[in-house]
Amino acid sequence: MTTEYESLINRIDSIGDRSSMPWTADGCGVTRLDTQVVALVHPDAYREDSDRHRVLLLGGLTGSSGDADTVAAIIETYAKSRRLRNSIALSVIPCANPDGLNSGEGAGNGSGGNPSGGYPPVGGFFNHDSDPEARYLWRYIGFMAPDLVLEVRASDSAGWEVSDVSSEFASALNATPIAEQDGLLSALGSGHPNDLGRIPGIRLNAPSGEVGRRVGALWAILDGESSDVQKSEAREALDSRRERGAMHVAGQLINHYGHALDPVIYTQGVALSGQLRLAALRSYPQGIADTVPDMIASMVEPYLSGRRPWF
Repeated sequence: MTTEYESLINRIDSIGDRSSMPWTADGCGVTRLDTQVVALVHPDAYREDSDRHRVLLLGGLTGSSGDADTVAAIIETYAKSRRLRNSIALSVIPCANPDGLNSGEGAGNGSGGNPSGGYPPVGGFFNHDSDPEARYLWRYIGFMAPDLVLEVRASDSAGWEVSDVSSEFASALNATPIAEQDGLLSALGSGHPNDLGRIPGIRLNAPSGEVGRRVGALWAILDGESSDVQKSEAREALDSRRERGAMHVAGQLINHYGHALDPVIYTQGVALSGQLRLAALRSYPQGIADTVPDMIASMVEPYLSGRRPWF
C-alpha cells in the first residue's frame, strides 16, 4: 500500500519528469521509523560560480497533508516557468516530517518527537531517540547554505512571515516576524548556526489555491532586473573555507586532533600521523616541531610496554 508520503514524492517526481527538471535525488536524513527524508537538489546548489539565487523550498514540517499540496503547487509553478528556472536554483525538501504525514499525527513524528521546534537541536544528533529529523535538517540545510529558505504551510488565511535576517523581504511582502523563537527558520536566521553564518528564512502560510499568486510575489522580487544575488552568510563562510590552502586547514586541525590515543582506533592514529607529518614539514611555530615525536612516543609507550592493553 502506498503511503501518503510516497504519493507526494511520486507526484513531485511526475512534475519533474514532465518538465525535465534537472534535480538530483538525495536523502537529507532518516527517521526513527527508517523513512528516508527525500531532498531534490538543483545542479547549482553547490556551484561557486552560479549566478542564480539559491533557494531551498521546505515543506511538511507540521506533517500536514495540506502542506504537501502547497509544496507541490509551488513546484508546479516553478517547473512551468523557464524564466524562473533561469534565475532561481530551487532545491526542495518536500516533506521534512514524513512519518508525521503518514501517521496523521500532525507535528508529531510518531516517535515522540516534533521536528517543527527545538532549534538549534542539542545532543543526540543522528541517533537521537525521538527527533533525529531536526538534527538532520539542521546540518543538511546549514551545509547546503542556500541564500534563502522558503518554508510553506497550509493555512486558511494567507500571509508571509520572516526571520530577523530576512528584513529585506518584510516590507515588500507585508510580512510579519516569525513568532516562535525555537523554530527552524528563526534559529537559522540568528546567532552563528552550524558555526557558519545566518541563512534568511521566509514562510508562506496560504490555502493551496492561493499559493501560486502569493509565491509569485516572492519570485518577482528575486527575478527582478535589479535583483543581484545576495549570498547568505553561511554561503559566504563556505566560499571562504574553499579558498583556504592545505597548510592553513592542517594548522587548524592540529589544534583539535592528534593529542590522545585513548581509545586506540583508526581515526586517532590518522591524527597522530598528521601531527608527525606536519612536524616533518617544519610547519609548527619555532621549537614546537621538535617536541612532537616525543609527545607521540609518550602516548604510544604504555601500549608498547604492555602497561596498557591495546583493546
